[in-house]
Amino acid sequence: MPSRPLHDPSPARLRRRPVLVAALVAAAAPRLAAQGVPAASRDTLVKAAFLHKFASFVDWPDGTFAKADTPLRIGILGDELVWRDLSELARDRDRDGRPVQVVRLNPGDPLTGFHILYFKATSPARVTDLLAAVPHGVLTVADSDGAHPRGSVLSFFLDEGRVRFGVSMEAAGRQRLRLNPRLIAAARQVGWNYAGTGAA
Repeated sequence: MPSRPLHDPSPARLRRRPVLVAALVAAAAPRLAAQGVPAASRDTLVKAAFLHKFASFVDWPDGTFAKADTPLRIGILGDELVWRDLSELARDRDRDGRPVQVVRLNPGDPLTGFHILYFKATSPARVTDLLAAVPHGVLTVADSDGAHPRGSVLSFFLDEGRVRFGVSMEAAGRQRLRLNPRLIAAARQVGWNYAGTGAA
């Protein structure tokens, strides 16, 4: 795996990480325990569980949600399996009192009206292009096999066969999002100097 301009969390944060990570994936546990579930399917279930839980650890700009029960909208582009698993997970589970709406996006669809956007693309350049079209105030999550995509707040990657996530504090700041310290502590790697590319 290519090196990243990131630093690994401190020992104290490493001790706290398992508790939060366990909570993030707990929603997927029943299906993960099912017999005969391939590793790739388990990975998509874990990613879906992360995406569902991330919102509990993010503060959006004032006025993002009109009401206390305004739905949390998550857009999925480029990963049919994650869309399917997250749709199933969100069907009977709200997030902090908000219903969760999962939308499957097609190439060229507008990227407005979402609180979380998840991208999986065939090339880093394509991910960069997508991120450049995202307005401020959106938690972006990119699926990456290599370096953390420039401008994405979070990114998924595999480490020793397990789904992990990285954090860009620079991109979070540019997106005007405040990340809970517990989320940062749970990240496998944290970067502080990624330039954001969100549109105004």
